[in-house]
Amino acid sequence: MSRKPGNISRIFTNLKNSFFVAKQNNKYIGSDQFGNEYYEIIGDSNRNVRGQRYIKERTGASSHDIPDVPVEWDAWLRGRRKNPPTEEEIQRNYVKMMQKKMRAEQLENKYSGEKIEEGSEPNVLTETIVSNNPKTSFPKYEEFEDTPGQKYNKEGNKIS
Repeated sequence: MSRKPGNISRIFTNLKNSFFVAKQNNKYIGSDQFGNEYYEIIGDSNRNVRGQRYIKERTGASSHDIPDVPVEWDAWLRGRRKNPPTEEEIQRNYVKMMQKKMRAEQLENKYSGEKIEEGSEPNVLTETIVSNNPKTSFPKYEEFEDTPGQKYNKEGNKIS
């Protein structure tokens, strides 16, 4: 019967593997209209390496600039979607975005004149509101104490 490898052999194996970094399998996935390139590192369950997705910014971009990442690619990078976006999907979403901007501009132009007219006549109440009931102090009842323990002495007997 063969034995399982011991702890010492496992330690030496891990030490040996730590000196030799496994070559990462970087797979080019695609690029966007801004020039950013998207890559994926394929995970390896034998080496207990999880897959990763990352972005290489466009060349010439400053390191202080935040990269412009389309929503579709951002969702893929963060793992919210399994497959990367296609060019058709990106174009379709871009057209929808531009239509929404145009509609917002039209609504802004349509209602901008009405807001100016409403602003000329304020409909704000300027008079103070006066209550009909005068302010009264908090009610006091004989059966309740003002201070807890007021009706009892130190021995716990009731004071009359």
